[in-house]
Amino acid sequence: MSTEGGAGAVLLERKGGLARLVISNPAARGAFTEAMYAQLRDHCLALRQDASVRLVSVTGRDGAFAAGTDVADLVEIRTGEDGVAYERHVVEVLDAVRALRVPVLALVDGPAVGGGLAVVACCDVVVATPASRFGAPVARTLGNCVSPGTTARLRASLGRALTSELLLTGRLATAEEVRAAGLVSRVVEPSELVAVEAELLAAVSRCAPHAVAAAKEIGARLDDAAVVGAGGWPVDADDVYAAVYSHPDFHEGVAAFLEHRRPRWSTP
Repeated sequence: MSTEGGAGAVLLERKGGLARLVISNPAARGAFTEAMYAQLRDHCLALRQDASVRLVSVTGRDGAFAAGTDVADLVEIRTGEDGVAYERHVVEVLDAVRALRVPVLALVDGPAVGGGLAVVACCDVVVATPASRFGAPVARTLGNCVSPGTTARLRASLGRALTSELLLTGRLATAEEVRAAGLVSRVVEPSELVAVEAELLAAVSRCAPHAVAAAKEIGARLDDAAVVGAGGWPVDADDVYAAVYSHPDFHEGVAAFLEHRRPRWSTP
């Protein structure tokens, strides 16, 4: 099990064939710091090589899954080049989650927004509580954007209409909304999450590991082929990142968030 520092951590807990990744940053509702993103990536890369793992679950702590990126870290992004580097780092993390050969279960309680939603969109099965909320309100809060890969995965799981509404308005969706759209498979009470985890572990453990890995790989190839075939992801968005992260609105959004006030956006 990894240790938790004062700035938060992604903890790895092991029990038999289960590897549980716990997103823990109580001071910021589970928001990812740069170090936490790196921990999540490194845990996933190590678990990919561990044949004893049958299920990976990703969960939060204290009524929060992950409330995006810790805004204190975003202060360090001063130029468009910094923004491009940040987005590429997050993509590396998400690719590591997607590369796991075993089923990945997201157990969501509370906010799964921004980077948290991006992680959820990479999971195979998502179970949420009634208090869960889903979205990427960066257009309303920070003035940055969502990557092509995450946008594509959200469109595939939520549909184009709901994804567009959430990204363009900054609204958060309820657990029942995203269950109806197809991202969440079940909505249960918080006390039931551990039982759901145990149930899925037992079910997966009865299956042939190579067959499960094959099903995941075929599904991933079909998802990617469908999006690429439609002219979508992967696309080069570095120019968009550079423009967004160098714009005064982004710096205003970060400052406003840290000062607990509404941002004063520039005139279009």
